[in-house]
Amino acid sequence: MGGLITAPLSKAGTCLGGCFGSCLATGCCKLAGSGTVNSVKASRFVLIWLQVFTAALAFLLSETAERWLPWTCGKLDLVGLGDLGVCQCRTAEDQCWSDQLIYRTEASGTVVFLGLLLMSLSGCAEGAARAYSVAKFMAVACIVFITLFLPNEVWVGFGSAATALSAIFLVAQSILLIDFGYTWNAQS
Repeated sequence: MGGLITAPLSKAGTCLGGCFGSCLATGCCKLAGSGTVNSVKASRFVLIWLQVFTAALAFLLSETAERWLPWTCGKLDLVGLGDLGVCQCRTAEDQCWSDQLIYRTEASGTVVFLGLLLMSLSGCAEGAARAYSVAKFMAVACIVFITLFLPNEVWVGFGSAATALSAIFLVAQSILLIDFGYTWNAQS
C-alpha cells in the first residue's frame, strides 16, 4: 500500500528534478553569457569588483570553513575519499582549513586574471576586457570548487610563491613611486 503513494511521488520528484536541473543549467549558461560593458571605465570597474569579489570570497570561505568542511569531508569519508584535497586538513592544526581556502580562492582569482592577460596578449584585448563580465565572477567560484579536490601541497607552494612575488612587487612599486616623486619635484 505504501508503494502506491511513494511511487508517483518518486516519479514526480525525478521528473521535477530533471526539469529543474535543465532549467538551472540553461539559466547558468545564459547568465555566464551576459554582462558586456561598453566603456573602458566600466571594464576597469568590473576588474576592480572582480578583485573585491575574490578577496571577499576568500574571507568568507576561510571564516566559515569550520562550519561546513567537516560535514563535507565526513560525506566524502562514506565513499572512501575522506583525505581528498582540503579534507587532509582534518588531522592538521586549526588554521589549516582557513589557510587552504584562502590559497585556493586567491589562486582561482589569479588564474582568471592570467587568462585575461593571455587573451589580451593574443589579440583579444577588447573581448577580454569588455565581454562576459558575469562569467569572470562565475569562473572564480567554479575554479575554487575544483581546487577543493587538489592536494594541499600545491597550495602551500602557491602561497610561498605568492609571498615571494609580492615582496618583489612591493620593491618595484616603491622604486616607481620614488621615481615619480623625484620627477615631480624636478619639474616644480
